[in-house]
Amino acid sequence: MGMAASQARYLGLTARKTNVEYEGQQINQARTALANQSANTFNDLLALEVPTAPSTQDYTTLKYTYTDGTYDEEISSMSELQNDPDGYNYLVTHFHFADVFTGIQNRLANPQVVEGDVSTKGSTSRDDIGFLEQPTYTVNGYEATTYDQANGPQRDAFERLSAQYPDMNADDMMTYTSADGVIHFVSRTELGGTGDIQDRYIDPNTDTATEVTTLRGNITATEPVNRTYTVDGHPVTAYDPTNLDQKKVYDKLASDYPSIGNNADDLRCYTDDDGNLHFVSQAALEGTEDITDYYVEAGIPTYVGNCELTRYDSTDPDQKAAYEQILKDWPDTDFALADPEDIYVWEYQGQTRFACASDLTSSSISGLDQSLPTENQDRLTYYIAQNVKTKIEVTEKAMIDLDETGRPQSIKYQDSSVVHYLNTETETDEAAYQDAMNQYNYDMQVYEKAIQDINAKTERIQEQDRTLELRLRQLDTEQEALQTEMEAVKKVIDKNIESTFKTFDS
Repeated sequence: MGMAASQARYLGLTARKTNVEYEGQQINQARTALANQSANTFNDLLALEVPTAPSTQDYTTLKYTYTDGTYDEEISSMSELQNDPDGYNYLVTHFHFADVFTGIQNRLANPQVVEGDVSTKGSTSRDDIGFLEQPTYTVNGYEATTYDQANGPQRDAFERLSAQYPDMNADDMMTYTSADGVIHFVSRTELGGTGDIQDRYIDPNTDTATEVTTLRGNITATEPVNRTYTVDGHPVTAYDPTNLDQKKVYDKLASDYPSIGNNADDLRCYTDDDGNLHFVSQAALEGTEDITDYYVEAGIPTYVGNCELTRYDSTDPDQKAAYEQILKDWPDTDFALADPEDIYVWEYQGQTRFACASDLTSSSISGLDQSLPTENQDRLTYYIAQNVKTKIEVTEKAMIDLDETGRPQSIKYQDSSVVHYLNTETETDEAAYQDAMNQYNYDMQVYEKAIQDINAKTERIQEQDRTLELRLRQLDTEQEALQTEMEAVKKVIDKNIESTFKTFDS
């Protein structure tokens, strides 16, 4: 049993020694990897570039200036000419700053554009006034007037009736309005004849085109001939207070221009090509001068915020100069393409602003909540014209005289006989220098941070290596102890073997 125990002990020590040797190999490999990391960290340190602080000299230049009597000129570049046929030795670029009248485009956030109906008092030239002489017809007791194609209700009724009765000729039509407000159409030719006439209208009960025969006995023609006036080719009729469309416009005009209501019996109406109803005086029509013309424009821009809009006035020299400058600087915009009558202006903090009707309308209808139409509108494009400080730069040939040090001291340009003496100044671009210094400070912070990171990484590597080295020493000590113990056990085994064999030999 003693010998077996010794052999088992020897085997255990051998296994233990093998494990220690294996662990030592692993530690050596780990230390090799740490050495590689340390080498890479050192290479990273070598690759770092130390930032260099900027010098004010790098941002300091010589500046050549002179005064031409009006502006302070500065030379921005000079390039030497060789063998110039006119004898000039430099091509020079110089500049100055001047106030230049400029058209400027801006966009106004949430402009709060307001549109409304606007009463207008205009003037119509006598050259645009004509008249027709014809009998005055009454049909069923109602005065018939010439069909006015610009009159919306008349036009709508005519289009429906002519679709049913293609023989209706617009140029031959006369109309009258019955007591129930129905518009009737009759032929002027038939009225001038001797027989009965066809009377056509839209039946309000069935909403259908209807034709009835009106007996000649219900038609009268008044002599002498009646003179019917036209304005811009539109027939003029008497104001009819029972006509709701006419009454609405009349009430608006009478509110804004009280004088128009002094003699309503003298008022006459016509409808222009845009569908606007105009009021004029019969007495003025019968006169010889231009006539006053009243009308209401619907959906006209009236305010931008609290600022009242007015139409562009070409007779105002300031407005005219600003408007023309804007057209020059913004030729391809909706503003430039708009008719001058569709240009509006308003004053804001002493500044005259311009906008075209289409841009104003686009903003006014853009509000998401139509119950609050002036809220959250899209941006309004508007224009102003004002003096803007502008750099005026010119490049031209020049004769430059140099002093003994090679520094320019005078200059004469090719298109002038004047010799300008140059002032020499040193100019440091403080802003650029400060930017460079800020960049340097930033780069230094980055560099110092990189150094700190490398030092920290190196310290961690060294700490790990010291730990591995300590463990390796422990393994060496353990290895020596195992070797000593193995030798002792081996002696015991050898002694047991020797004593056993001697026993059998005896």
